[in-house]
Amino acid sequence: MSSHPIVNLQANVLSESLKMSKPNTDHQNKVTKTIITSPYIYKPVGPYSQAIKADKTLYLSGVLGLDPEARLVAGGAEAQTRQALDNMKQVLYAGGSSLEAVVKTTVLLVNMDDFQVFNKVYAEYFSKDCPARSTYQVSKLPLGAAVEIEAVALCGDLVIEEMGTCPCARI
Repeated sequence: MSSHPIVNLQANVLSESLKMSKPNTDHQNKVTKTIITSPYIYKPVGPYSQAIKADKTLYLSGVLGLDPEARLVAGGAEAQTRQALDNMKQVLYAGGSSLEAVVKTTVLLVNMDDFQVFNKVYAEYFSKDCPARSTYQVSKLPLGAAVEIEAVALCGDLVIEEMGTCPCARI
């Protein structure tokens, strides 16, 4: 007695489904997660890593305008922005990246009135090939900071291609 074609099809689908649900031990599918810490900036002020490198992408936690002893630098939003970007550079370098390889930043400002001052300093660090960016006003930041900046960067041999004029030139 031969089995019904639909039953055979269902059995084959179930068999393939079980194969796909098994843990894959193939080394080609492995990804690397590396914890990145720069000894040249302050230690994290909470339970987080300064950055995580996932294969060739570096994800930076928000950096503040703190000195290496985790004290807020004097001078308001301008000085804090400069220190935060200097701190960001150190973490990028520790992760094998650079400011040129940053593809996205997220900026948190306690006071949106600091936006112009922030942009002035930011443009000194990102003068061309600017990363994509979002800026938000928040009610409060850790340690009374005025500015926090997080970033995503690429690691490896960087090739920059432009599609049109870079808007950074308008700053």
